[in-house]
Order: sequence, then C-alpha cells, then structure tokens
Amino acid sequence: MQKANTSSHDKLMRYLFIAISALLLIIMPLISKDYGQSGDEWLQIFYGQDIYNYFFNGDKQALDYSNKTLQYQGIEYYGGLFDYAMEILHRWMPSIALLHLRHFFNALTGAFLMIFTGLFAYRISNRNWLTGVMALLLIAFSPRIFGESMNNPKDIPFACGFIVAVYSLLALIQDIPAKIWKHTIGIAIGFTLAFGVRPAGGLLLIVTMIVLVGLYYFLQSGFKENITAHQNKLLKRTVLMVIGALIVGYIIGLLAWPWGLQEPFTRPLESLKQMTNIKITIRVFFEGVFRPNNNMPWYYELKWIAISSPLIVIAGVLLYFLLGMKGKNKYGWAAFLFVAFAAFFTPLYMIYKKSSVHDTWRHLFFIYPFWVTMAAMSITLIGDYIKNEKLRWLPLGISVAGLLPAIIWTFQSHPNQYVYFNESVGGVKGAFGYYDIDYYQNSGLQDGKWIMANGVKPDTSKKILVASNMLGFEQYFAKDTNRLAFYYVRYNERHKKDWDYYVTYSRFISPEQLQNDKWPPANVVYEVKEDDVVLSAVLTRKSKAGIIAAEALERKDFATAVQQYEAFLKTDNSDETAFANYGIALASIGNIDGAIGALLKASELDPGNPQFYSILAQLYNAKGDAASAQKATNQANAIMMREQELMAPPEE
Repeated sequence: MQKANTSSHDKLMRYLFIAISALLLIIMPLISKDYGQSGDEWLQIFYGQDIYNYFFNGDKQALDYSNKTLQYQGIEYYGGLFDYAMEILHRWMPSIALLHLRHFFNALTGAFLMIFTGLFAYRISNRNWLTGVMALLLIAFSPRIFGESMNNPKDIPFACGFIVAVYSLLALIQDIPAKIWKHTIGIAIGFTLAFGVRPAGGLLLIVTMIVLVGLYYFLQSGFKENITAHQNKLLKRTVLMVIGALIVGYIIGLLAWPWGLQEPFTRPLESLKQMTNIKITIRVFFEGVFRPNNNMPWYYELKWIAISSPLIVIAGVLLYFLLGMKGKNKYGWAAFLFVAFAAFFTPLYMIYKKSSVHDTWRHLFFIYPFWVTMAAMSITLIGDYIKNEKLRWLPLGISVAGLLPAIIWTFQSHPNQYVYFNESVGGVKGAFGYYDIDYYQNSGLQDGKWIMANGVKPDTSKKILVASNMLGFEQYFAKDTNRLAFYYVRYNERHKKDWDYYVTYSRFISPEQLQNDKWPPANVVYEVKEDDVVLSAVLTRKSKAGIIAAEALERKDFATAVQQYEAFLKTDNSDETAFANYGIALASIGNIDGAIGALLKASELDPGNPQFYSILAQLYNAKGDAASAQKATNQANAIMMREQELMAPPEE
C-alpha cells in the first residue's frame, strides 16, 4: 500500500510539473510585449544587423567596433546567434514589431530555462518529481529571472543553453545505453545556444560537463559498472556522438559570429580571456557608492544573489551544506558535489581572478538553476524526517509558503518584476539609493507609452521633442516618428537642452540625491513606481529660459544669464546644475552673496558634487571669509579623496 501511495504521489507531482511547464510556455511569451527594451538591447539590435550585413552585404563592421562609441566596445567578443536569428526573422516578418519579436523568443528561452531547471532537479535527485516541481516553482517565482527572461538577450538564452546541455548529459549518463540519440541532440541544442550567445561561456560549459562525467564515473555507485558492462563499441559510439554534438554546436555558433570565424580555433579562447577581465572600465553602483567594475568587493556577485533572490532559495542553499551527510546518503556523492560545484565554481573563480563585473549578477544567471536545485533538494531532505504519509505534502507547502512574498511580488509588480529585492535589505524601499534598481531601464516602455498617449505638441508646426538619459529610447517611437522625435541628453545637462518631455531613471544619479529624496526632480507628470519607489519619471518643461541662460553664460553675457536663470528657477527649483551656473553668473556681475546662496542651494540638492564646494570656496575667499572658504575646501577635498579611493585601479 505504501509503494502504491508513493507511486500515486510521484505521478501527481509529474502531472503538476507538466501543467506548470505548459503555463510558462503559454503565458511568458504572451506577456513579453509588456516589457521595455533592456539597456543593452538597442546595441544587440545593431549587432544583429551588422552580422546580417556582413554575410549578405560584405560589410565588415561586425569584425571591429573600435570606430564606435564606448557602448560598442568588445561586443564582437559575444556570439551573435540570438541577435542574428532575430534580424533574419524580422526581415521575414517585418509587420511584427522588432521588440515584440525579440521579447517573444527571449521569453521562450526563459521558460525553457525554468523547465529544464526543474527537469535537472528531478534527475539529479534520483528522479524525484517533488524535487523537480519545487525547483521549477523556485525559479519561476524568482522575480529577477522571470523579469529578465523577457528582454535580456544575452544572459537568459545563454543560461537556457547551459542548463539544457547539462541536463541532457546527466540524462544520457543515467539512461545509457537507452535514448542516446535523444540526449545527444539535447546536448547539441544546448551547446549551440550557449556557445552561440557567449562563446567564452560555452568553453566553461565544456568544463562543467567534464566535471559531471568525472564525478559520476568515480563516485556514483553502479555507474562505472554499468559503463564497463556494455560493449566498447557502444561506449565509443556514445563518446563520439557527444563530441559530435559539441562540434555541431561549435560550428553553428561560429556561423553566426563573424569575429570568431576569422580564426575559429583561437578566437573563442581570446573571447574567454577578454571576458574574464573586461578592459573597459565603467562605474558600478553598489552599497551606496560608485566603484569601477574592475575593483569591486570580492563578495559583490554573491551578495547580489543573496539580496535579490527569494529568501527561501538562500535558506535552502545554506541548508544544503548543513545537511551535507544526509544529502550525500540520499543523492550520492557525485550528485551532491556536482550541484555545489556548478553553483559556486564560477563566482569563486571570479573572486580568485579578481575579474571585472557587470551590473548586478545577470551574467551569472546560468548558475542559478543549480542554486534552486540545491534549495529544492534541501527541502526534500526535510521531508524525509516526516513519517506520516498524510504529511508528504509538507515540503511542497514549505516551498510555496516561503515563496509567497515573491509570488505576490511577481503578480503585483508586473511588468517590473526584475527590480526585486528580498527582505534582507528591506525590499526595494531599503535598496533604493544603495543598489541599482531599474538598471536595465525596463520601465522606459511605460514612460514611452504615456508620452505617446498623452504627449501634447507645443504647436502644430513641431514634433513632440523627447529627451532622456536612457540610451535607445527612440525605439519606442519607431512607428510614430511623424509626431515624436528623440535624442539623448545627460541628466545634469537637462536644463541646457531643448525638449518637451524628459524621461529620467535613477541609474548614475548621485547617491546623495537618491538617499536624500532629491530625485526625481520637479515638474514630474508621470512616474513608474514599485512599492512607492520611483523607477523612472517623465518631466515636462515649464520654461525654456534655462536654454537661453546656458547659451548666454557660454558667451559670457552674464547679465542675460542671471535674468534668464532667475526666470527658469521660478519654474524649476530642483536643478542643481542650473543653481550652480546661476551662482557663477551672479558672481561674474559682482553679486557674491547671491552667488553663495545659489551654490549653497546647488550643494543642498547634490551634496556629493565636489565642484559645488570648490566654487563656494572661491566665493568665500572673494568675500574675505577665510573660515568658510576652508570649510568648503575641506568638504570638496573629502569628497574627491573618497572618490579617488573608490575609483582607484586594483592592485596588481
């Protein structure tokens, strides 16, 4: 009777797994159109077009981007499979909006990433469907993964290919000599996708697969005996098929990667070298300060995972090691060690190599399936302490209960799930001003939709002019260029430039402004919020006097600059750069006290700008107030010294 109950329970879990998988495959592509263009997606679109032009028009741009702006640098080290495929599909189906097409297939790879994570957990836990269901739920309701599945064209497809290949190899190991063709096809598909998107990561996948085979061969009871029991001919054929699958994936990946095609055997290794320590230095926001991406705290990646994943996952990972011997006895040393290796090898290797990092942990999404597998296996181990058959549902109940905050967030925050932070930092509210929130500018689509629906032309002879500190924002207006025009404007230059609506998001805004509620600025007409935290905002212009004032200051017409800045600041008292320039103009016509007042206001709006204090020091000296001048100088020096310490190059 107990065996029958177990079989019935397992079958029910299998049906539940199938049902959840089907829902993901249907729902995720359907809702993908609700998500904005990610911060790099405009760049990936151009990369796909460059690859197309390389193969069909002989254009060499895809081989070298040294003639392009900073954002393009190093893009040739990435594979072009996804972007090239999307460009071809769009040319076949031009009536479908390019972003909708890309997000549809991006969401499919995200759904398969989740499904194969569940399948991997099922396999590695000795074919336990309960573990598979829990892993599927844990990753499906990990809001970071869910949200970025819609519009992250590099990290999500790569993670999908990675887990598909690892699952297929594990299934081959467990099923040999049966289903060899089926599983080698899975390996080929997974490796093609992984290598085709991130060639350097494809090489890491090969290492991971070798470790998996080695652990099972030496540590898994019965596996070596099963191997040796079969004819050598079968084993050789299996090995050759796996190698063939990898070669097929390698070739297909190269065929969508012009830079790699130039030297097929050395360029992937060069890509790995370049990706390990990216030469481009960018500012990354972490723990309330900006640091260079090549000199972050050693725990950067691990902390990001810990604070932006559901707590039930983090608790499960810790429990995995606390229950180590019980896990070894239940799953075997090979399975137990492999999951831990796959989950932690890459971040630990990055710590050892002092690798450069990107924003958040998106480039490590491919290890997350192993984190949720560890959590699911841990919760299953807890279930082994339960002897009452009626309580066999308890592990699943623990998973769902622990996931409940993330489940609620997933539904409530649509389509901004990826800005999720867990309770360890106080959610999004606690993280705001200390960690990047909408760093991938997903909320831009909502701003763009509002402008298209509510934007008003200043007169009938002009287009609505939109500016933003978001790159690629013009993609939202692709079908409405007769009415709307866009260009990029830095946030601190917004008062100097002409626009009717300005869209701002919090990335690269001064931490002091974020932490002291000085952002978003005045004249907001629309906000995208989650948990009362502003992700992005649309500003309207009430006066163009700031443009005239900036132009007058540039040509040293200080009287006009003062007059126009006074008119502008009556309509916008939140622009720190305008106050600073106003102060300079006042000082230039001899009004030192007025200039000091203006600079004090500028420093109040942005206390982290050392330039404001340096100008103040000059003004106090001009007034003869040496004490105040020294104080302002000390403030400027303290800020600059702090910035120099944070931005200093890493020690060799």
